[in-house]
Amino acid sequence: MLHLVLFIIYILLILMVIFVERKRPTEALLWVVIMIFLPYFGTILYLVFGSTVAIKLTAVIRKKKLKTQPYNVELLPSVSVDEGQLSEADLQVVRFNTVYNASVLTCCNKAEFYTNGKSHYTQLFKDIRDAKTCIFIEFYTIHHDMVGEKLAELLAQKAKEGVEVWVMCDFIANLSTPKKMFQPLVDAGGKVVRVKPYFTHYRSHRKIVSIDQKIAYIGGMNIGKQYANMDAVKNPWRDTQIRLEGACTSVLNTYFLKDWLCSIRRCDWQHAIGYINGMKAENYDRTSSLCQFIVGGADTDKEAVKMCYLSMIRSAKTRIRIQSPYFIPDASVLDALKTAAASGVEIELMISGIKASFFLDPVTNYYSGQLLEYGTKVYKYKGYIHAKTMIIDDELCCVGSVNMDMRSLMVDDEVCGVFYENKLVQEYSQIYDKDISECILYTWEQFQCRSRKERAMESIFLPFAPLM
Repeated sequence: MLHLVLFIIYILLILMVIFVERKRPTEALLWVVIMIFLPYFGTILYLVFGSTVAIKLTAVIRKKKLKTQPYNVELLPSVSVDEGQLSEADLQVVRFNTVYNASVLTCCNKAEFYTNGKSHYTQLFKDIRDAKTCIFIEFYTIHHDMVGEKLAELLAQKAKEGVEVWVMCDFIANLSTPKKMFQPLVDAGGKVVRVKPYFTHYRSHRKIVSIDQKIAYIGGMNIGKQYANMDAVKNPWRDTQIRLEGACTSVLNTYFLKDWLCSIRRCDWQHAIGYINGMKAENYDRTSSLCQFIVGGADTDKEAVKMCYLSMIRSAKTRIRIQSPYFIPDASVLDALKTAAASGVEIELMISGIKASFFLDPVTNYYSGQLLEYGTKVYKYKGYIHAKTMIIDDELCCVGSVNMDMRSLMVDDEVCGVFYENKLVQEYSQIYDKDISECILYTWEQFQCRSRKERAMESIFLPFAPLM
C-alpha cells in the first residue's frame, strides 16, 4: 500500500513539473529525466532544488500580508526629478523599470563605492555607532568570525541605547552562525530573524542596510572576514558595495520593511507595526543623480532582475562591462550579449581567477567561450572577484547582489540599483579600468585549446546549468 501511495505521488510530481509549474522547456525536461532515471532520489532532489511551489506560496502569503495589515510601509518622499538630463537610451531603461518593475525613479545626494571589506566595514560600523533612531540590516550571510562578532557587539550596544535594531539573514546560509552570537542584541531589545527556514534552492540573497532613514548600503558584500582579505584561499577578495544618502534611501528602507513584515513571527507584529506607523517620511533635496532599485524573487511573479538586465544590455550603443564571480546566464541574456557583440558593441566580462567551485567554473568557462567567439574580452581577476556590476556606455551602471547566474537572475530574492548619474558611472568605470590591470586576459585561442578534462567537466555539468 505504501509503495502504491509513493508511486502515485511520484507520478503526480512528474505531471506537476510538466503541466503546473510552467518551467522553461529545457529545465522541465531536465527534471523529468532526473526523476525518471533516479525515481526516489531524483524526486527528493526536485523537491529541494527544483520545485517552485515554495516560491509561489511565499509570494501569495507575502502579498496577502502586505495588503491586509493596517500599517503604512510606503515611506517614499515626493521628489520631483528632471528626466531631461538623460539620453534617450537611458530613458528607455527608466521607462521599462517604471512600467515593468514598478520601480520608483529617485535620486541620491551622495554615493560612495567601497571595493574591499576593510574600508566598507570601517564606514559601516561608524554609521552604526552614530545611529540615532533605527538600524535595519539584511544580509545573506553574517559569519561567525571576528567581523560578525564585532557587528553583533555594536548592534547590541545601540539597542541598549534605545535605537531600534532589526536584523535579517538567510536561514540556510547561516546554519554555522550560532544564535548565541546575537543573544546580547536580543537581550537588549533588538530583533533577529533568519529568513526562509526550509531547505530549498530559493534563498534570500539580498544585502540591504538602512540607518536612520538617511543612509543605505547595497552591493555584493556580506558580513565576514573573507570580504576583508582574510580568507586562506580566496584572496585577494574584490567586491563592490555602495553607500548612499538622500531620497533613494527611503526606497531601500521600504524594501527592508516589507521583507521584515513578511518574515517576523505573529508575536512580533504589534511592535513592528506600531514602530513603522510612528515613522515619518524624511524631507530630501532633489538632485540630478538619478537612480532606481529593482527587487527580484518573491516580490513579483515577473523575472524582474533578468528583464532589467536585458533592458540595459539592449540600450547599449558602444560598450558593456560586466563583473561577476561566475558567468552562467540563461539563453535570453546570452543571446542579447551575443547580439550586442555582433552589432559592434564592445563587451568586457570580468570573472574570478580563483575558482568559485568545482562545478561552477567549467560552466562559466563554457559560457565565456560562447562570447569570446564574438570578440568579447574576458578578464580573469588575479584573486576572487565577488562584485556584481554592469556598466553601459559610461552612462548607467548597476550595482547589487545579483550574480550573473540563473538563480540570481530569476529565482532568489535579490536587489540591485541602477544609477544614471554620468559622473558616478564614470567613477566606477575608472575602478573597472584599475581592476583590469589586476587581471589576466582569457583569449579565444586559449578557450579552443582547453584540455580534454576541461571539456569533459563542461559536458558533465552543463545540463545542470538551469539549476545553478
